[in-house]
Amino acid sequence: MKKSLFILILSVTVLLSGSFAQTDTLLDRLLKGKGDLTEVMNTVKAYYRNAETKNRLGADAVNRSIKHWMRFEWYMSNRLGDQGEFVNITRKLYEATGITSRAVSGSGGNGNIVAGSSGSWTPVGPMNTDNGIGRVDRLAFHPTDANTVYAGTTAGGLWRTTDAGANWTNLSPDLPSGGISGIVIDPVNPNTIYLLTGDGDSNFGGFVQDFDYIRLSIGVLKSTNGGTNWTKTGDFPGVDYSNLTGYRLIMHPSDNNILYACTNKGIFMTVNAGTSWGLVIGDGRFFNMKFKPGSGNICYATGAQSDFSTSYFFRSTNSGLSWDTVNSVTPQINNPTRRVELAIAPSKPNRVYLLAGGVPGNGPGNPIPNRFKGVYLSDDAGLNFSLQTNSPNILGRATNGQDIVEQSNYDLAIAVSNTNSNTLVTGAVQVWNSLDSGQSFTYRGDLKDDIHDLGYHPVGNKLWVATDGGVFSSTNHGATWTSHLEDMNITQFYRMAVDPDDYNNLIGGAQDNAVKRKTGATSYFDQIFCCDGFTVGYDAVTSTTVYAVNNQVINRSVDGGNTFNSITPPLSGQPFAMSMAVHTSLANALFIGSDSIWRSTDGGANWSISPNIQAGWFMRTCPSNGNRIYAAGGAAYNSTSGILRRSDDGGVTWTNNNILSNDPGFPSNFTKITSINVDPTNSLKVWVTFGGFTSNLKVYYCDYNVSPAGNWINMSGSLPNVPVNCIALDNANNAYIGTDNGVYYRGNGMSDWVPYYNNLPYVPVTDLIISEPDNRIRAATFGRGIWSSDLYSTCDINLNITGTLEGQEFYEASNSVTSTASLLTSVGTRVQMRGGNEVLLQAGFTAKENTEFRALIGPCGSGGVAGFRLPAGDTAYRLSPKQYLPPPGGPKVMIHIQPDLNGQIRFTIEQKKAGEMEFFLTNETGVILRSEKIPATQPGKWNRLISTAGLTPGKYYLQGVLDKRVEHLQELSIEKIAAE
Repeated sequence: MKKSLFILILSVTVLLSGSFAQTDTLLDRLLKGKGDLTEVMNTVKAYYRNAETKNRLGADAVNRSIKHWMRFEWYMSNRLGDQGEFVNITRKLYEATGITSRAVSGSGGNGNIVAGSSGSWTPVGPMNTDNGIGRVDRLAFHPTDANTVYAGTTAGGLWRTTDAGANWTNLSPDLPSGGISGIVIDPVNPNTIYLLTGDGDSNFGGFVQDFDYIRLSIGVLKSTNGGTNWTKTGDFPGVDYSNLTGYRLIMHPSDNNILYACTNKGIFMTVNAGTSWGLVIGDGRFFNMKFKPGSGNICYATGAQSDFSTSYFFRSTNSGLSWDTVNSVTPQINNPTRRVELAIAPSKPNRVYLLAGGVPGNGPGNPIPNRFKGVYLSDDAGLNFSLQTNSPNILGRATNGQDIVEQSNYDLAIAVSNTNSNTLVTGAVQVWNSLDSGQSFTYRGDLKDDIHDLGYHPVGNKLWVATDGGVFSSTNHGATWTSHLEDMNITQFYRMAVDPDDYNNLIGGAQDNAVKRKTGATSYFDQIFCCDGFTVGYDAVTSTTVYAVNNQVINRSVDGGNTFNSITPPLSGQPFAMSMAVHTSLANALFIGSDSIWRSTDGGANWSISPNIQAGWFMRTCPSNGNRIYAAGGAAYNSTSGILRRSDDGGVTWTNNNILSNDPGFPSNFTKITSINVDPTNSLKVWVTFGGFTSNLKVYYCDYNVSPAGNWINMSGSLPNVPVNCIALDNANNAYIGTDNGVYYRGNGMSDWVPYYNNLPYVPVTDLIISEPDNRIRAATFGRGIWSSDLYSTCDINLNITGTLEGQEFYEASNSVTSTASLLTSVGTRVQMRGGNEVLLQAGFTAKENTEFRALIGPCGSGGVAGFRLPAGDTAYRLSPKQYLPPPGGPKVMIHIQPDLNGQIRFTIEQKKAGEMEFFLTNETGVILRSEKIPATQPGKWNRLISTAGLTPGKYYLQGVLDKRVEHLQELSIEKIAAE
């Protein structure tokens, strides 16, 4: 069969319509014409629930497929268009922000000012880990330096090592496309690099795929200075970018102005180094293309129809301008076959190998699924092929090849040694090698599953492998492996949690790389549980107790994550990625949200249920009120509609009066709520964030202290039209949000958001956690690990303070604070000054009896200035809640207030450290109304009662004090007053 010649650059060929090709052709046919996420997923779930499907594919394959579809659904549910339609997420980000460097240099002036007002992010990690750090799809090699290797990741951009994998550097932190499917290093000038964007391995027909997440293509990017700066090359003509993905990028062997891009829409070609592109072959998807060594004319390609109904091996004799299908082998490799990869023997130019992936079982004529089709060999430059072997199954999981597992649409690779044409290595779920031209194979696994690329470096013949866990190398064709994970922080985190007792410790739930744990001041993370890790949390009282959502299971550890036990409640339908909220003040208490809300107060040993109260999107417990809980969603994370509601009695009841999404100002039509947060000292001041690409629907806020309650305000401002994934609030109700293109800040009283992403890679931010005592905010990202920055500050260089000072005052400057002020002689006057280098009190400065003053030396925003210790005999006044900050190292006292009982306030005190323990009941300004000392000085747990007699209805605070230091506070609203 002769393929037509397409006129390069000048004409546009009509492409075949993209289908939604998936696990096999049966499912592909069912998905045709399905236009939205709900319709697609309903079809998928019905397909895999069908008994015939289970029998044909097997339970293991069905369960794995469902898991990967659920990943896709979770991710896409946050990233739909304003009509609920699928969009090209990468292109949307590019349109919203463009390809520009977002870092703000600190040249001139004071560095603290620049960093404080825009962020100064540094990586926390993982910079190394066990088992796997993140997914790498493509490799490329420096033409003359054996130590230089390039790695393209699925979500973390392009990386380079110049020391043979000992360390890596990211070359694309500001690019809005994390998925790299092709890399070309110009052999004439290695500082010229081309990248084909769009994660083809995970996108089998456009916007639907079996594995992982959408990373669609925006075309080809180019750098001429080694990756320091990037520009977008010309668009591919006639392409619908809403479902474009890439597979490989190839440069002509003798003309570095000619490149070829293999995509799911055909092969595109440029003859002017990317200025413009033309389509040279367009019916279907193309996985790879290679030139015969020593020839600039003969080249080969593998591809398939868009629906995988027919697979092809192509050959060209005119540099790819026209193509012939090779009929001697095409019928052999096509049954149909999911995917075909090719390799050329550098030491024997006429030798071509084909690795034909699995054969989908799709009916009576082909009842056996997932069969390995075979390895084929040609010694006449691709004109004729012979089958070398199709046994054992080198595509599967079994080390002896005796299973029927395969996922070749997702992971398939083959490479030939530079020096021996009989030595080849294949990759699928794991690595196998052959020393006899593919006639027999030996298992060479024992590295992270799912192999996306294999290649021998042209200098030195070392074998390099790209996997779902990172990069590995071998000097003996895979008999032994060396991992190269150092510095490649590419982990895709869903959520994270920070140890309340030690801010250096944290855990995070990662896609395909489990639950990761960081202990102490290190960038190394160990893996403490398998599979996909989602929401995680620390117990409020005992931080060695941790919780993690893993796929469809809730797990609990009481030894800091060394061992886990399942505590999954009896959920209906085995929901995926359930929402979870750990209680903020009560030990062993947590909430699970799906089609109902489940709560436990004994670490998951027993559960209570609020049936049909749906909370599949998100749940939040409140730092200052252990009885107030917010919940959002429908029955699951993927629900297209849901409700925002609140419970005021610890989740026991969820009244219709507290359906907040019905209140005035809340958007009548809204996308998925991605996050909820509240003012840390006022649980009735609530924020919500929204996913999706609906303009001006990003962030809303409501103060339920105001009467009449419920008046939502749109706080979206001038935010770009990108999904907002999370929100964090400091003690003053200043807000930080994490979006698909970084972090933004809006201070209390500011009229709009300001960027807060200096030095933060261009990557989705999925979680934010503030640690005010150490003045840090941490960001979990989906593709670049976890990062940290100082909190927002508008610090002056020098301050001169004069006049009379009264009340709670705090001043800081990066260099010097000078003062001739006089402190008002009054109880409650407490002034603090902090200078980076000095605090200079000059003649005229006075601080007399009944006033308190503190001078500190330290950088702006460095924390530690939250409160004064109580002087002896001070029984009248405490800090107001807004001046409270959690103490460094976490609170040593926890207070949990029970619901009001007949005019009595019942509460529990957990004392975690020896010392003098007391509590105060204060009003909102900090005036002490009740107090009591606990006789014991050793750690323990006490129950207490306070009468409300003599108090007026309103808001109050209980403050737990250990050794004169406020450790914890809880708010309470008194509505019923006890009789005198």
